[in-house]
Amino acid sequence: MVYINAISYYLPENSLDNETIIKEFFQYGGTSETEITPNSISDKCGIKNRFIADLEDTNKDLGNRAAVKLFEEWNVDKSTIDYLIFVRDASDYKGPNTSCIMQHNLGLEQSVAAIDVQHGCTGWIYGLSVAKAVIIAGMAKKVLMVTADVPTRIIHPEDIDIRAIFSDGAAATLISDELLENGINTTIEDFTFGTDGEGEKVLYTERSSVKHPADIAYLKQYEHLPSRLEGGRVRMDSAKIFLFAFRLVPKLIKQVLEKHELKMEEVDFFIFHQANGAMLEFLRKRLKIPEEKFINTVENIGNTIGSTLPIAMRQIVDEDKIKPGNKIMVLGFGIGFSWGGTILTKQPN
Repeated sequence: MVYINAISYYLPENSLDNETIIKEFFQYGGTSETEITPNSISDKCGIKNRFIADLEDTNKDLGNRAAVKLFEEWNVDKSTIDYLIFVRDASDYKGPNTSCIMQHNLGLEQSVAAIDVQHGCTGWIYGLSVAKAVIIAGMAKKVLMVTADVPTRIIHPEDIDIRAIFSDGAAATLISDELLENGINTTIEDFTFGTDGEGEKVLYTERSSVKHPADIAYLKQYEHLPSRLEGGRVRMDSAKIFLFAFRLVPKLIKQVLEKHELKMEEVDFFIFHQANGAMLEFLRKRLKIPEEKFINTVENIGNTIGSTLPIAMRQIVDEDKIKPGNKIMVLGFGIGFSWGGTILTKQPN
């Protein structure tokens, strides 16, 4: 058996409310023929607050803080970690891989294996699958998986629909083949995955890597912005993203249920990628999932990309919602397009 033993997360101290987003939208050149109010933003995306990292912090820095919190909150001896997975959509360098630097930053043993997994909204699901595989294969016994992203750094303030959704944040997850005393301790069951690269340009970051890298002309047009968009600029076709989710999620749920020979009513909690509050509520109603079984934490945190699922999972643990025997369906979906899901089953401590 392979278990999720512990989850901790880190959110930056600074946050952005809807009033500030509107103010900066007009400050940096945005125009609108219709009135934009804090309520109109929250009605559209179900988000009232999101977090923004200091400009000197990278996603690695946020991830390191989440990992340190995990060691402290769950009394984990970091010398026992033998595999580190860093799931992210950006890295400090093209080389070395960021997980190598994190090994040193976190003071992990030099015998640890360290890999980066470049992924977005499905990243936590993929990270869990890699962790489970290396443990079952006997290559590791205790895996630390860190998810961390700073999407606010690559969003133009005039792209208010995108800025309203995304948030900076990080989470650390401990996976092993043994129960942790007073730990979360859910078994990780089988996985379902899918990919459709036709979604390449539906949600992507232009000028962010080797294909059409940033040049002087590109950089000069954004030098008045605090972030300067030096890491690229996010482009998103919101309508196509919504359509993708509405078509994909019901099919993914069916596939996960069939793989585990479960019925919908036998699942105790549903945690979907916390992409957008309005989207989540639409899906909940369409799928006829009772409110008490459906986890929606996006209102005051925002969409932290690969960290939304572990943050939501940790929140229901803190609220003492899950009991031994409970089955939790976790689904990731988004950029790529990519998707994946599994079932977590709570074990007695």
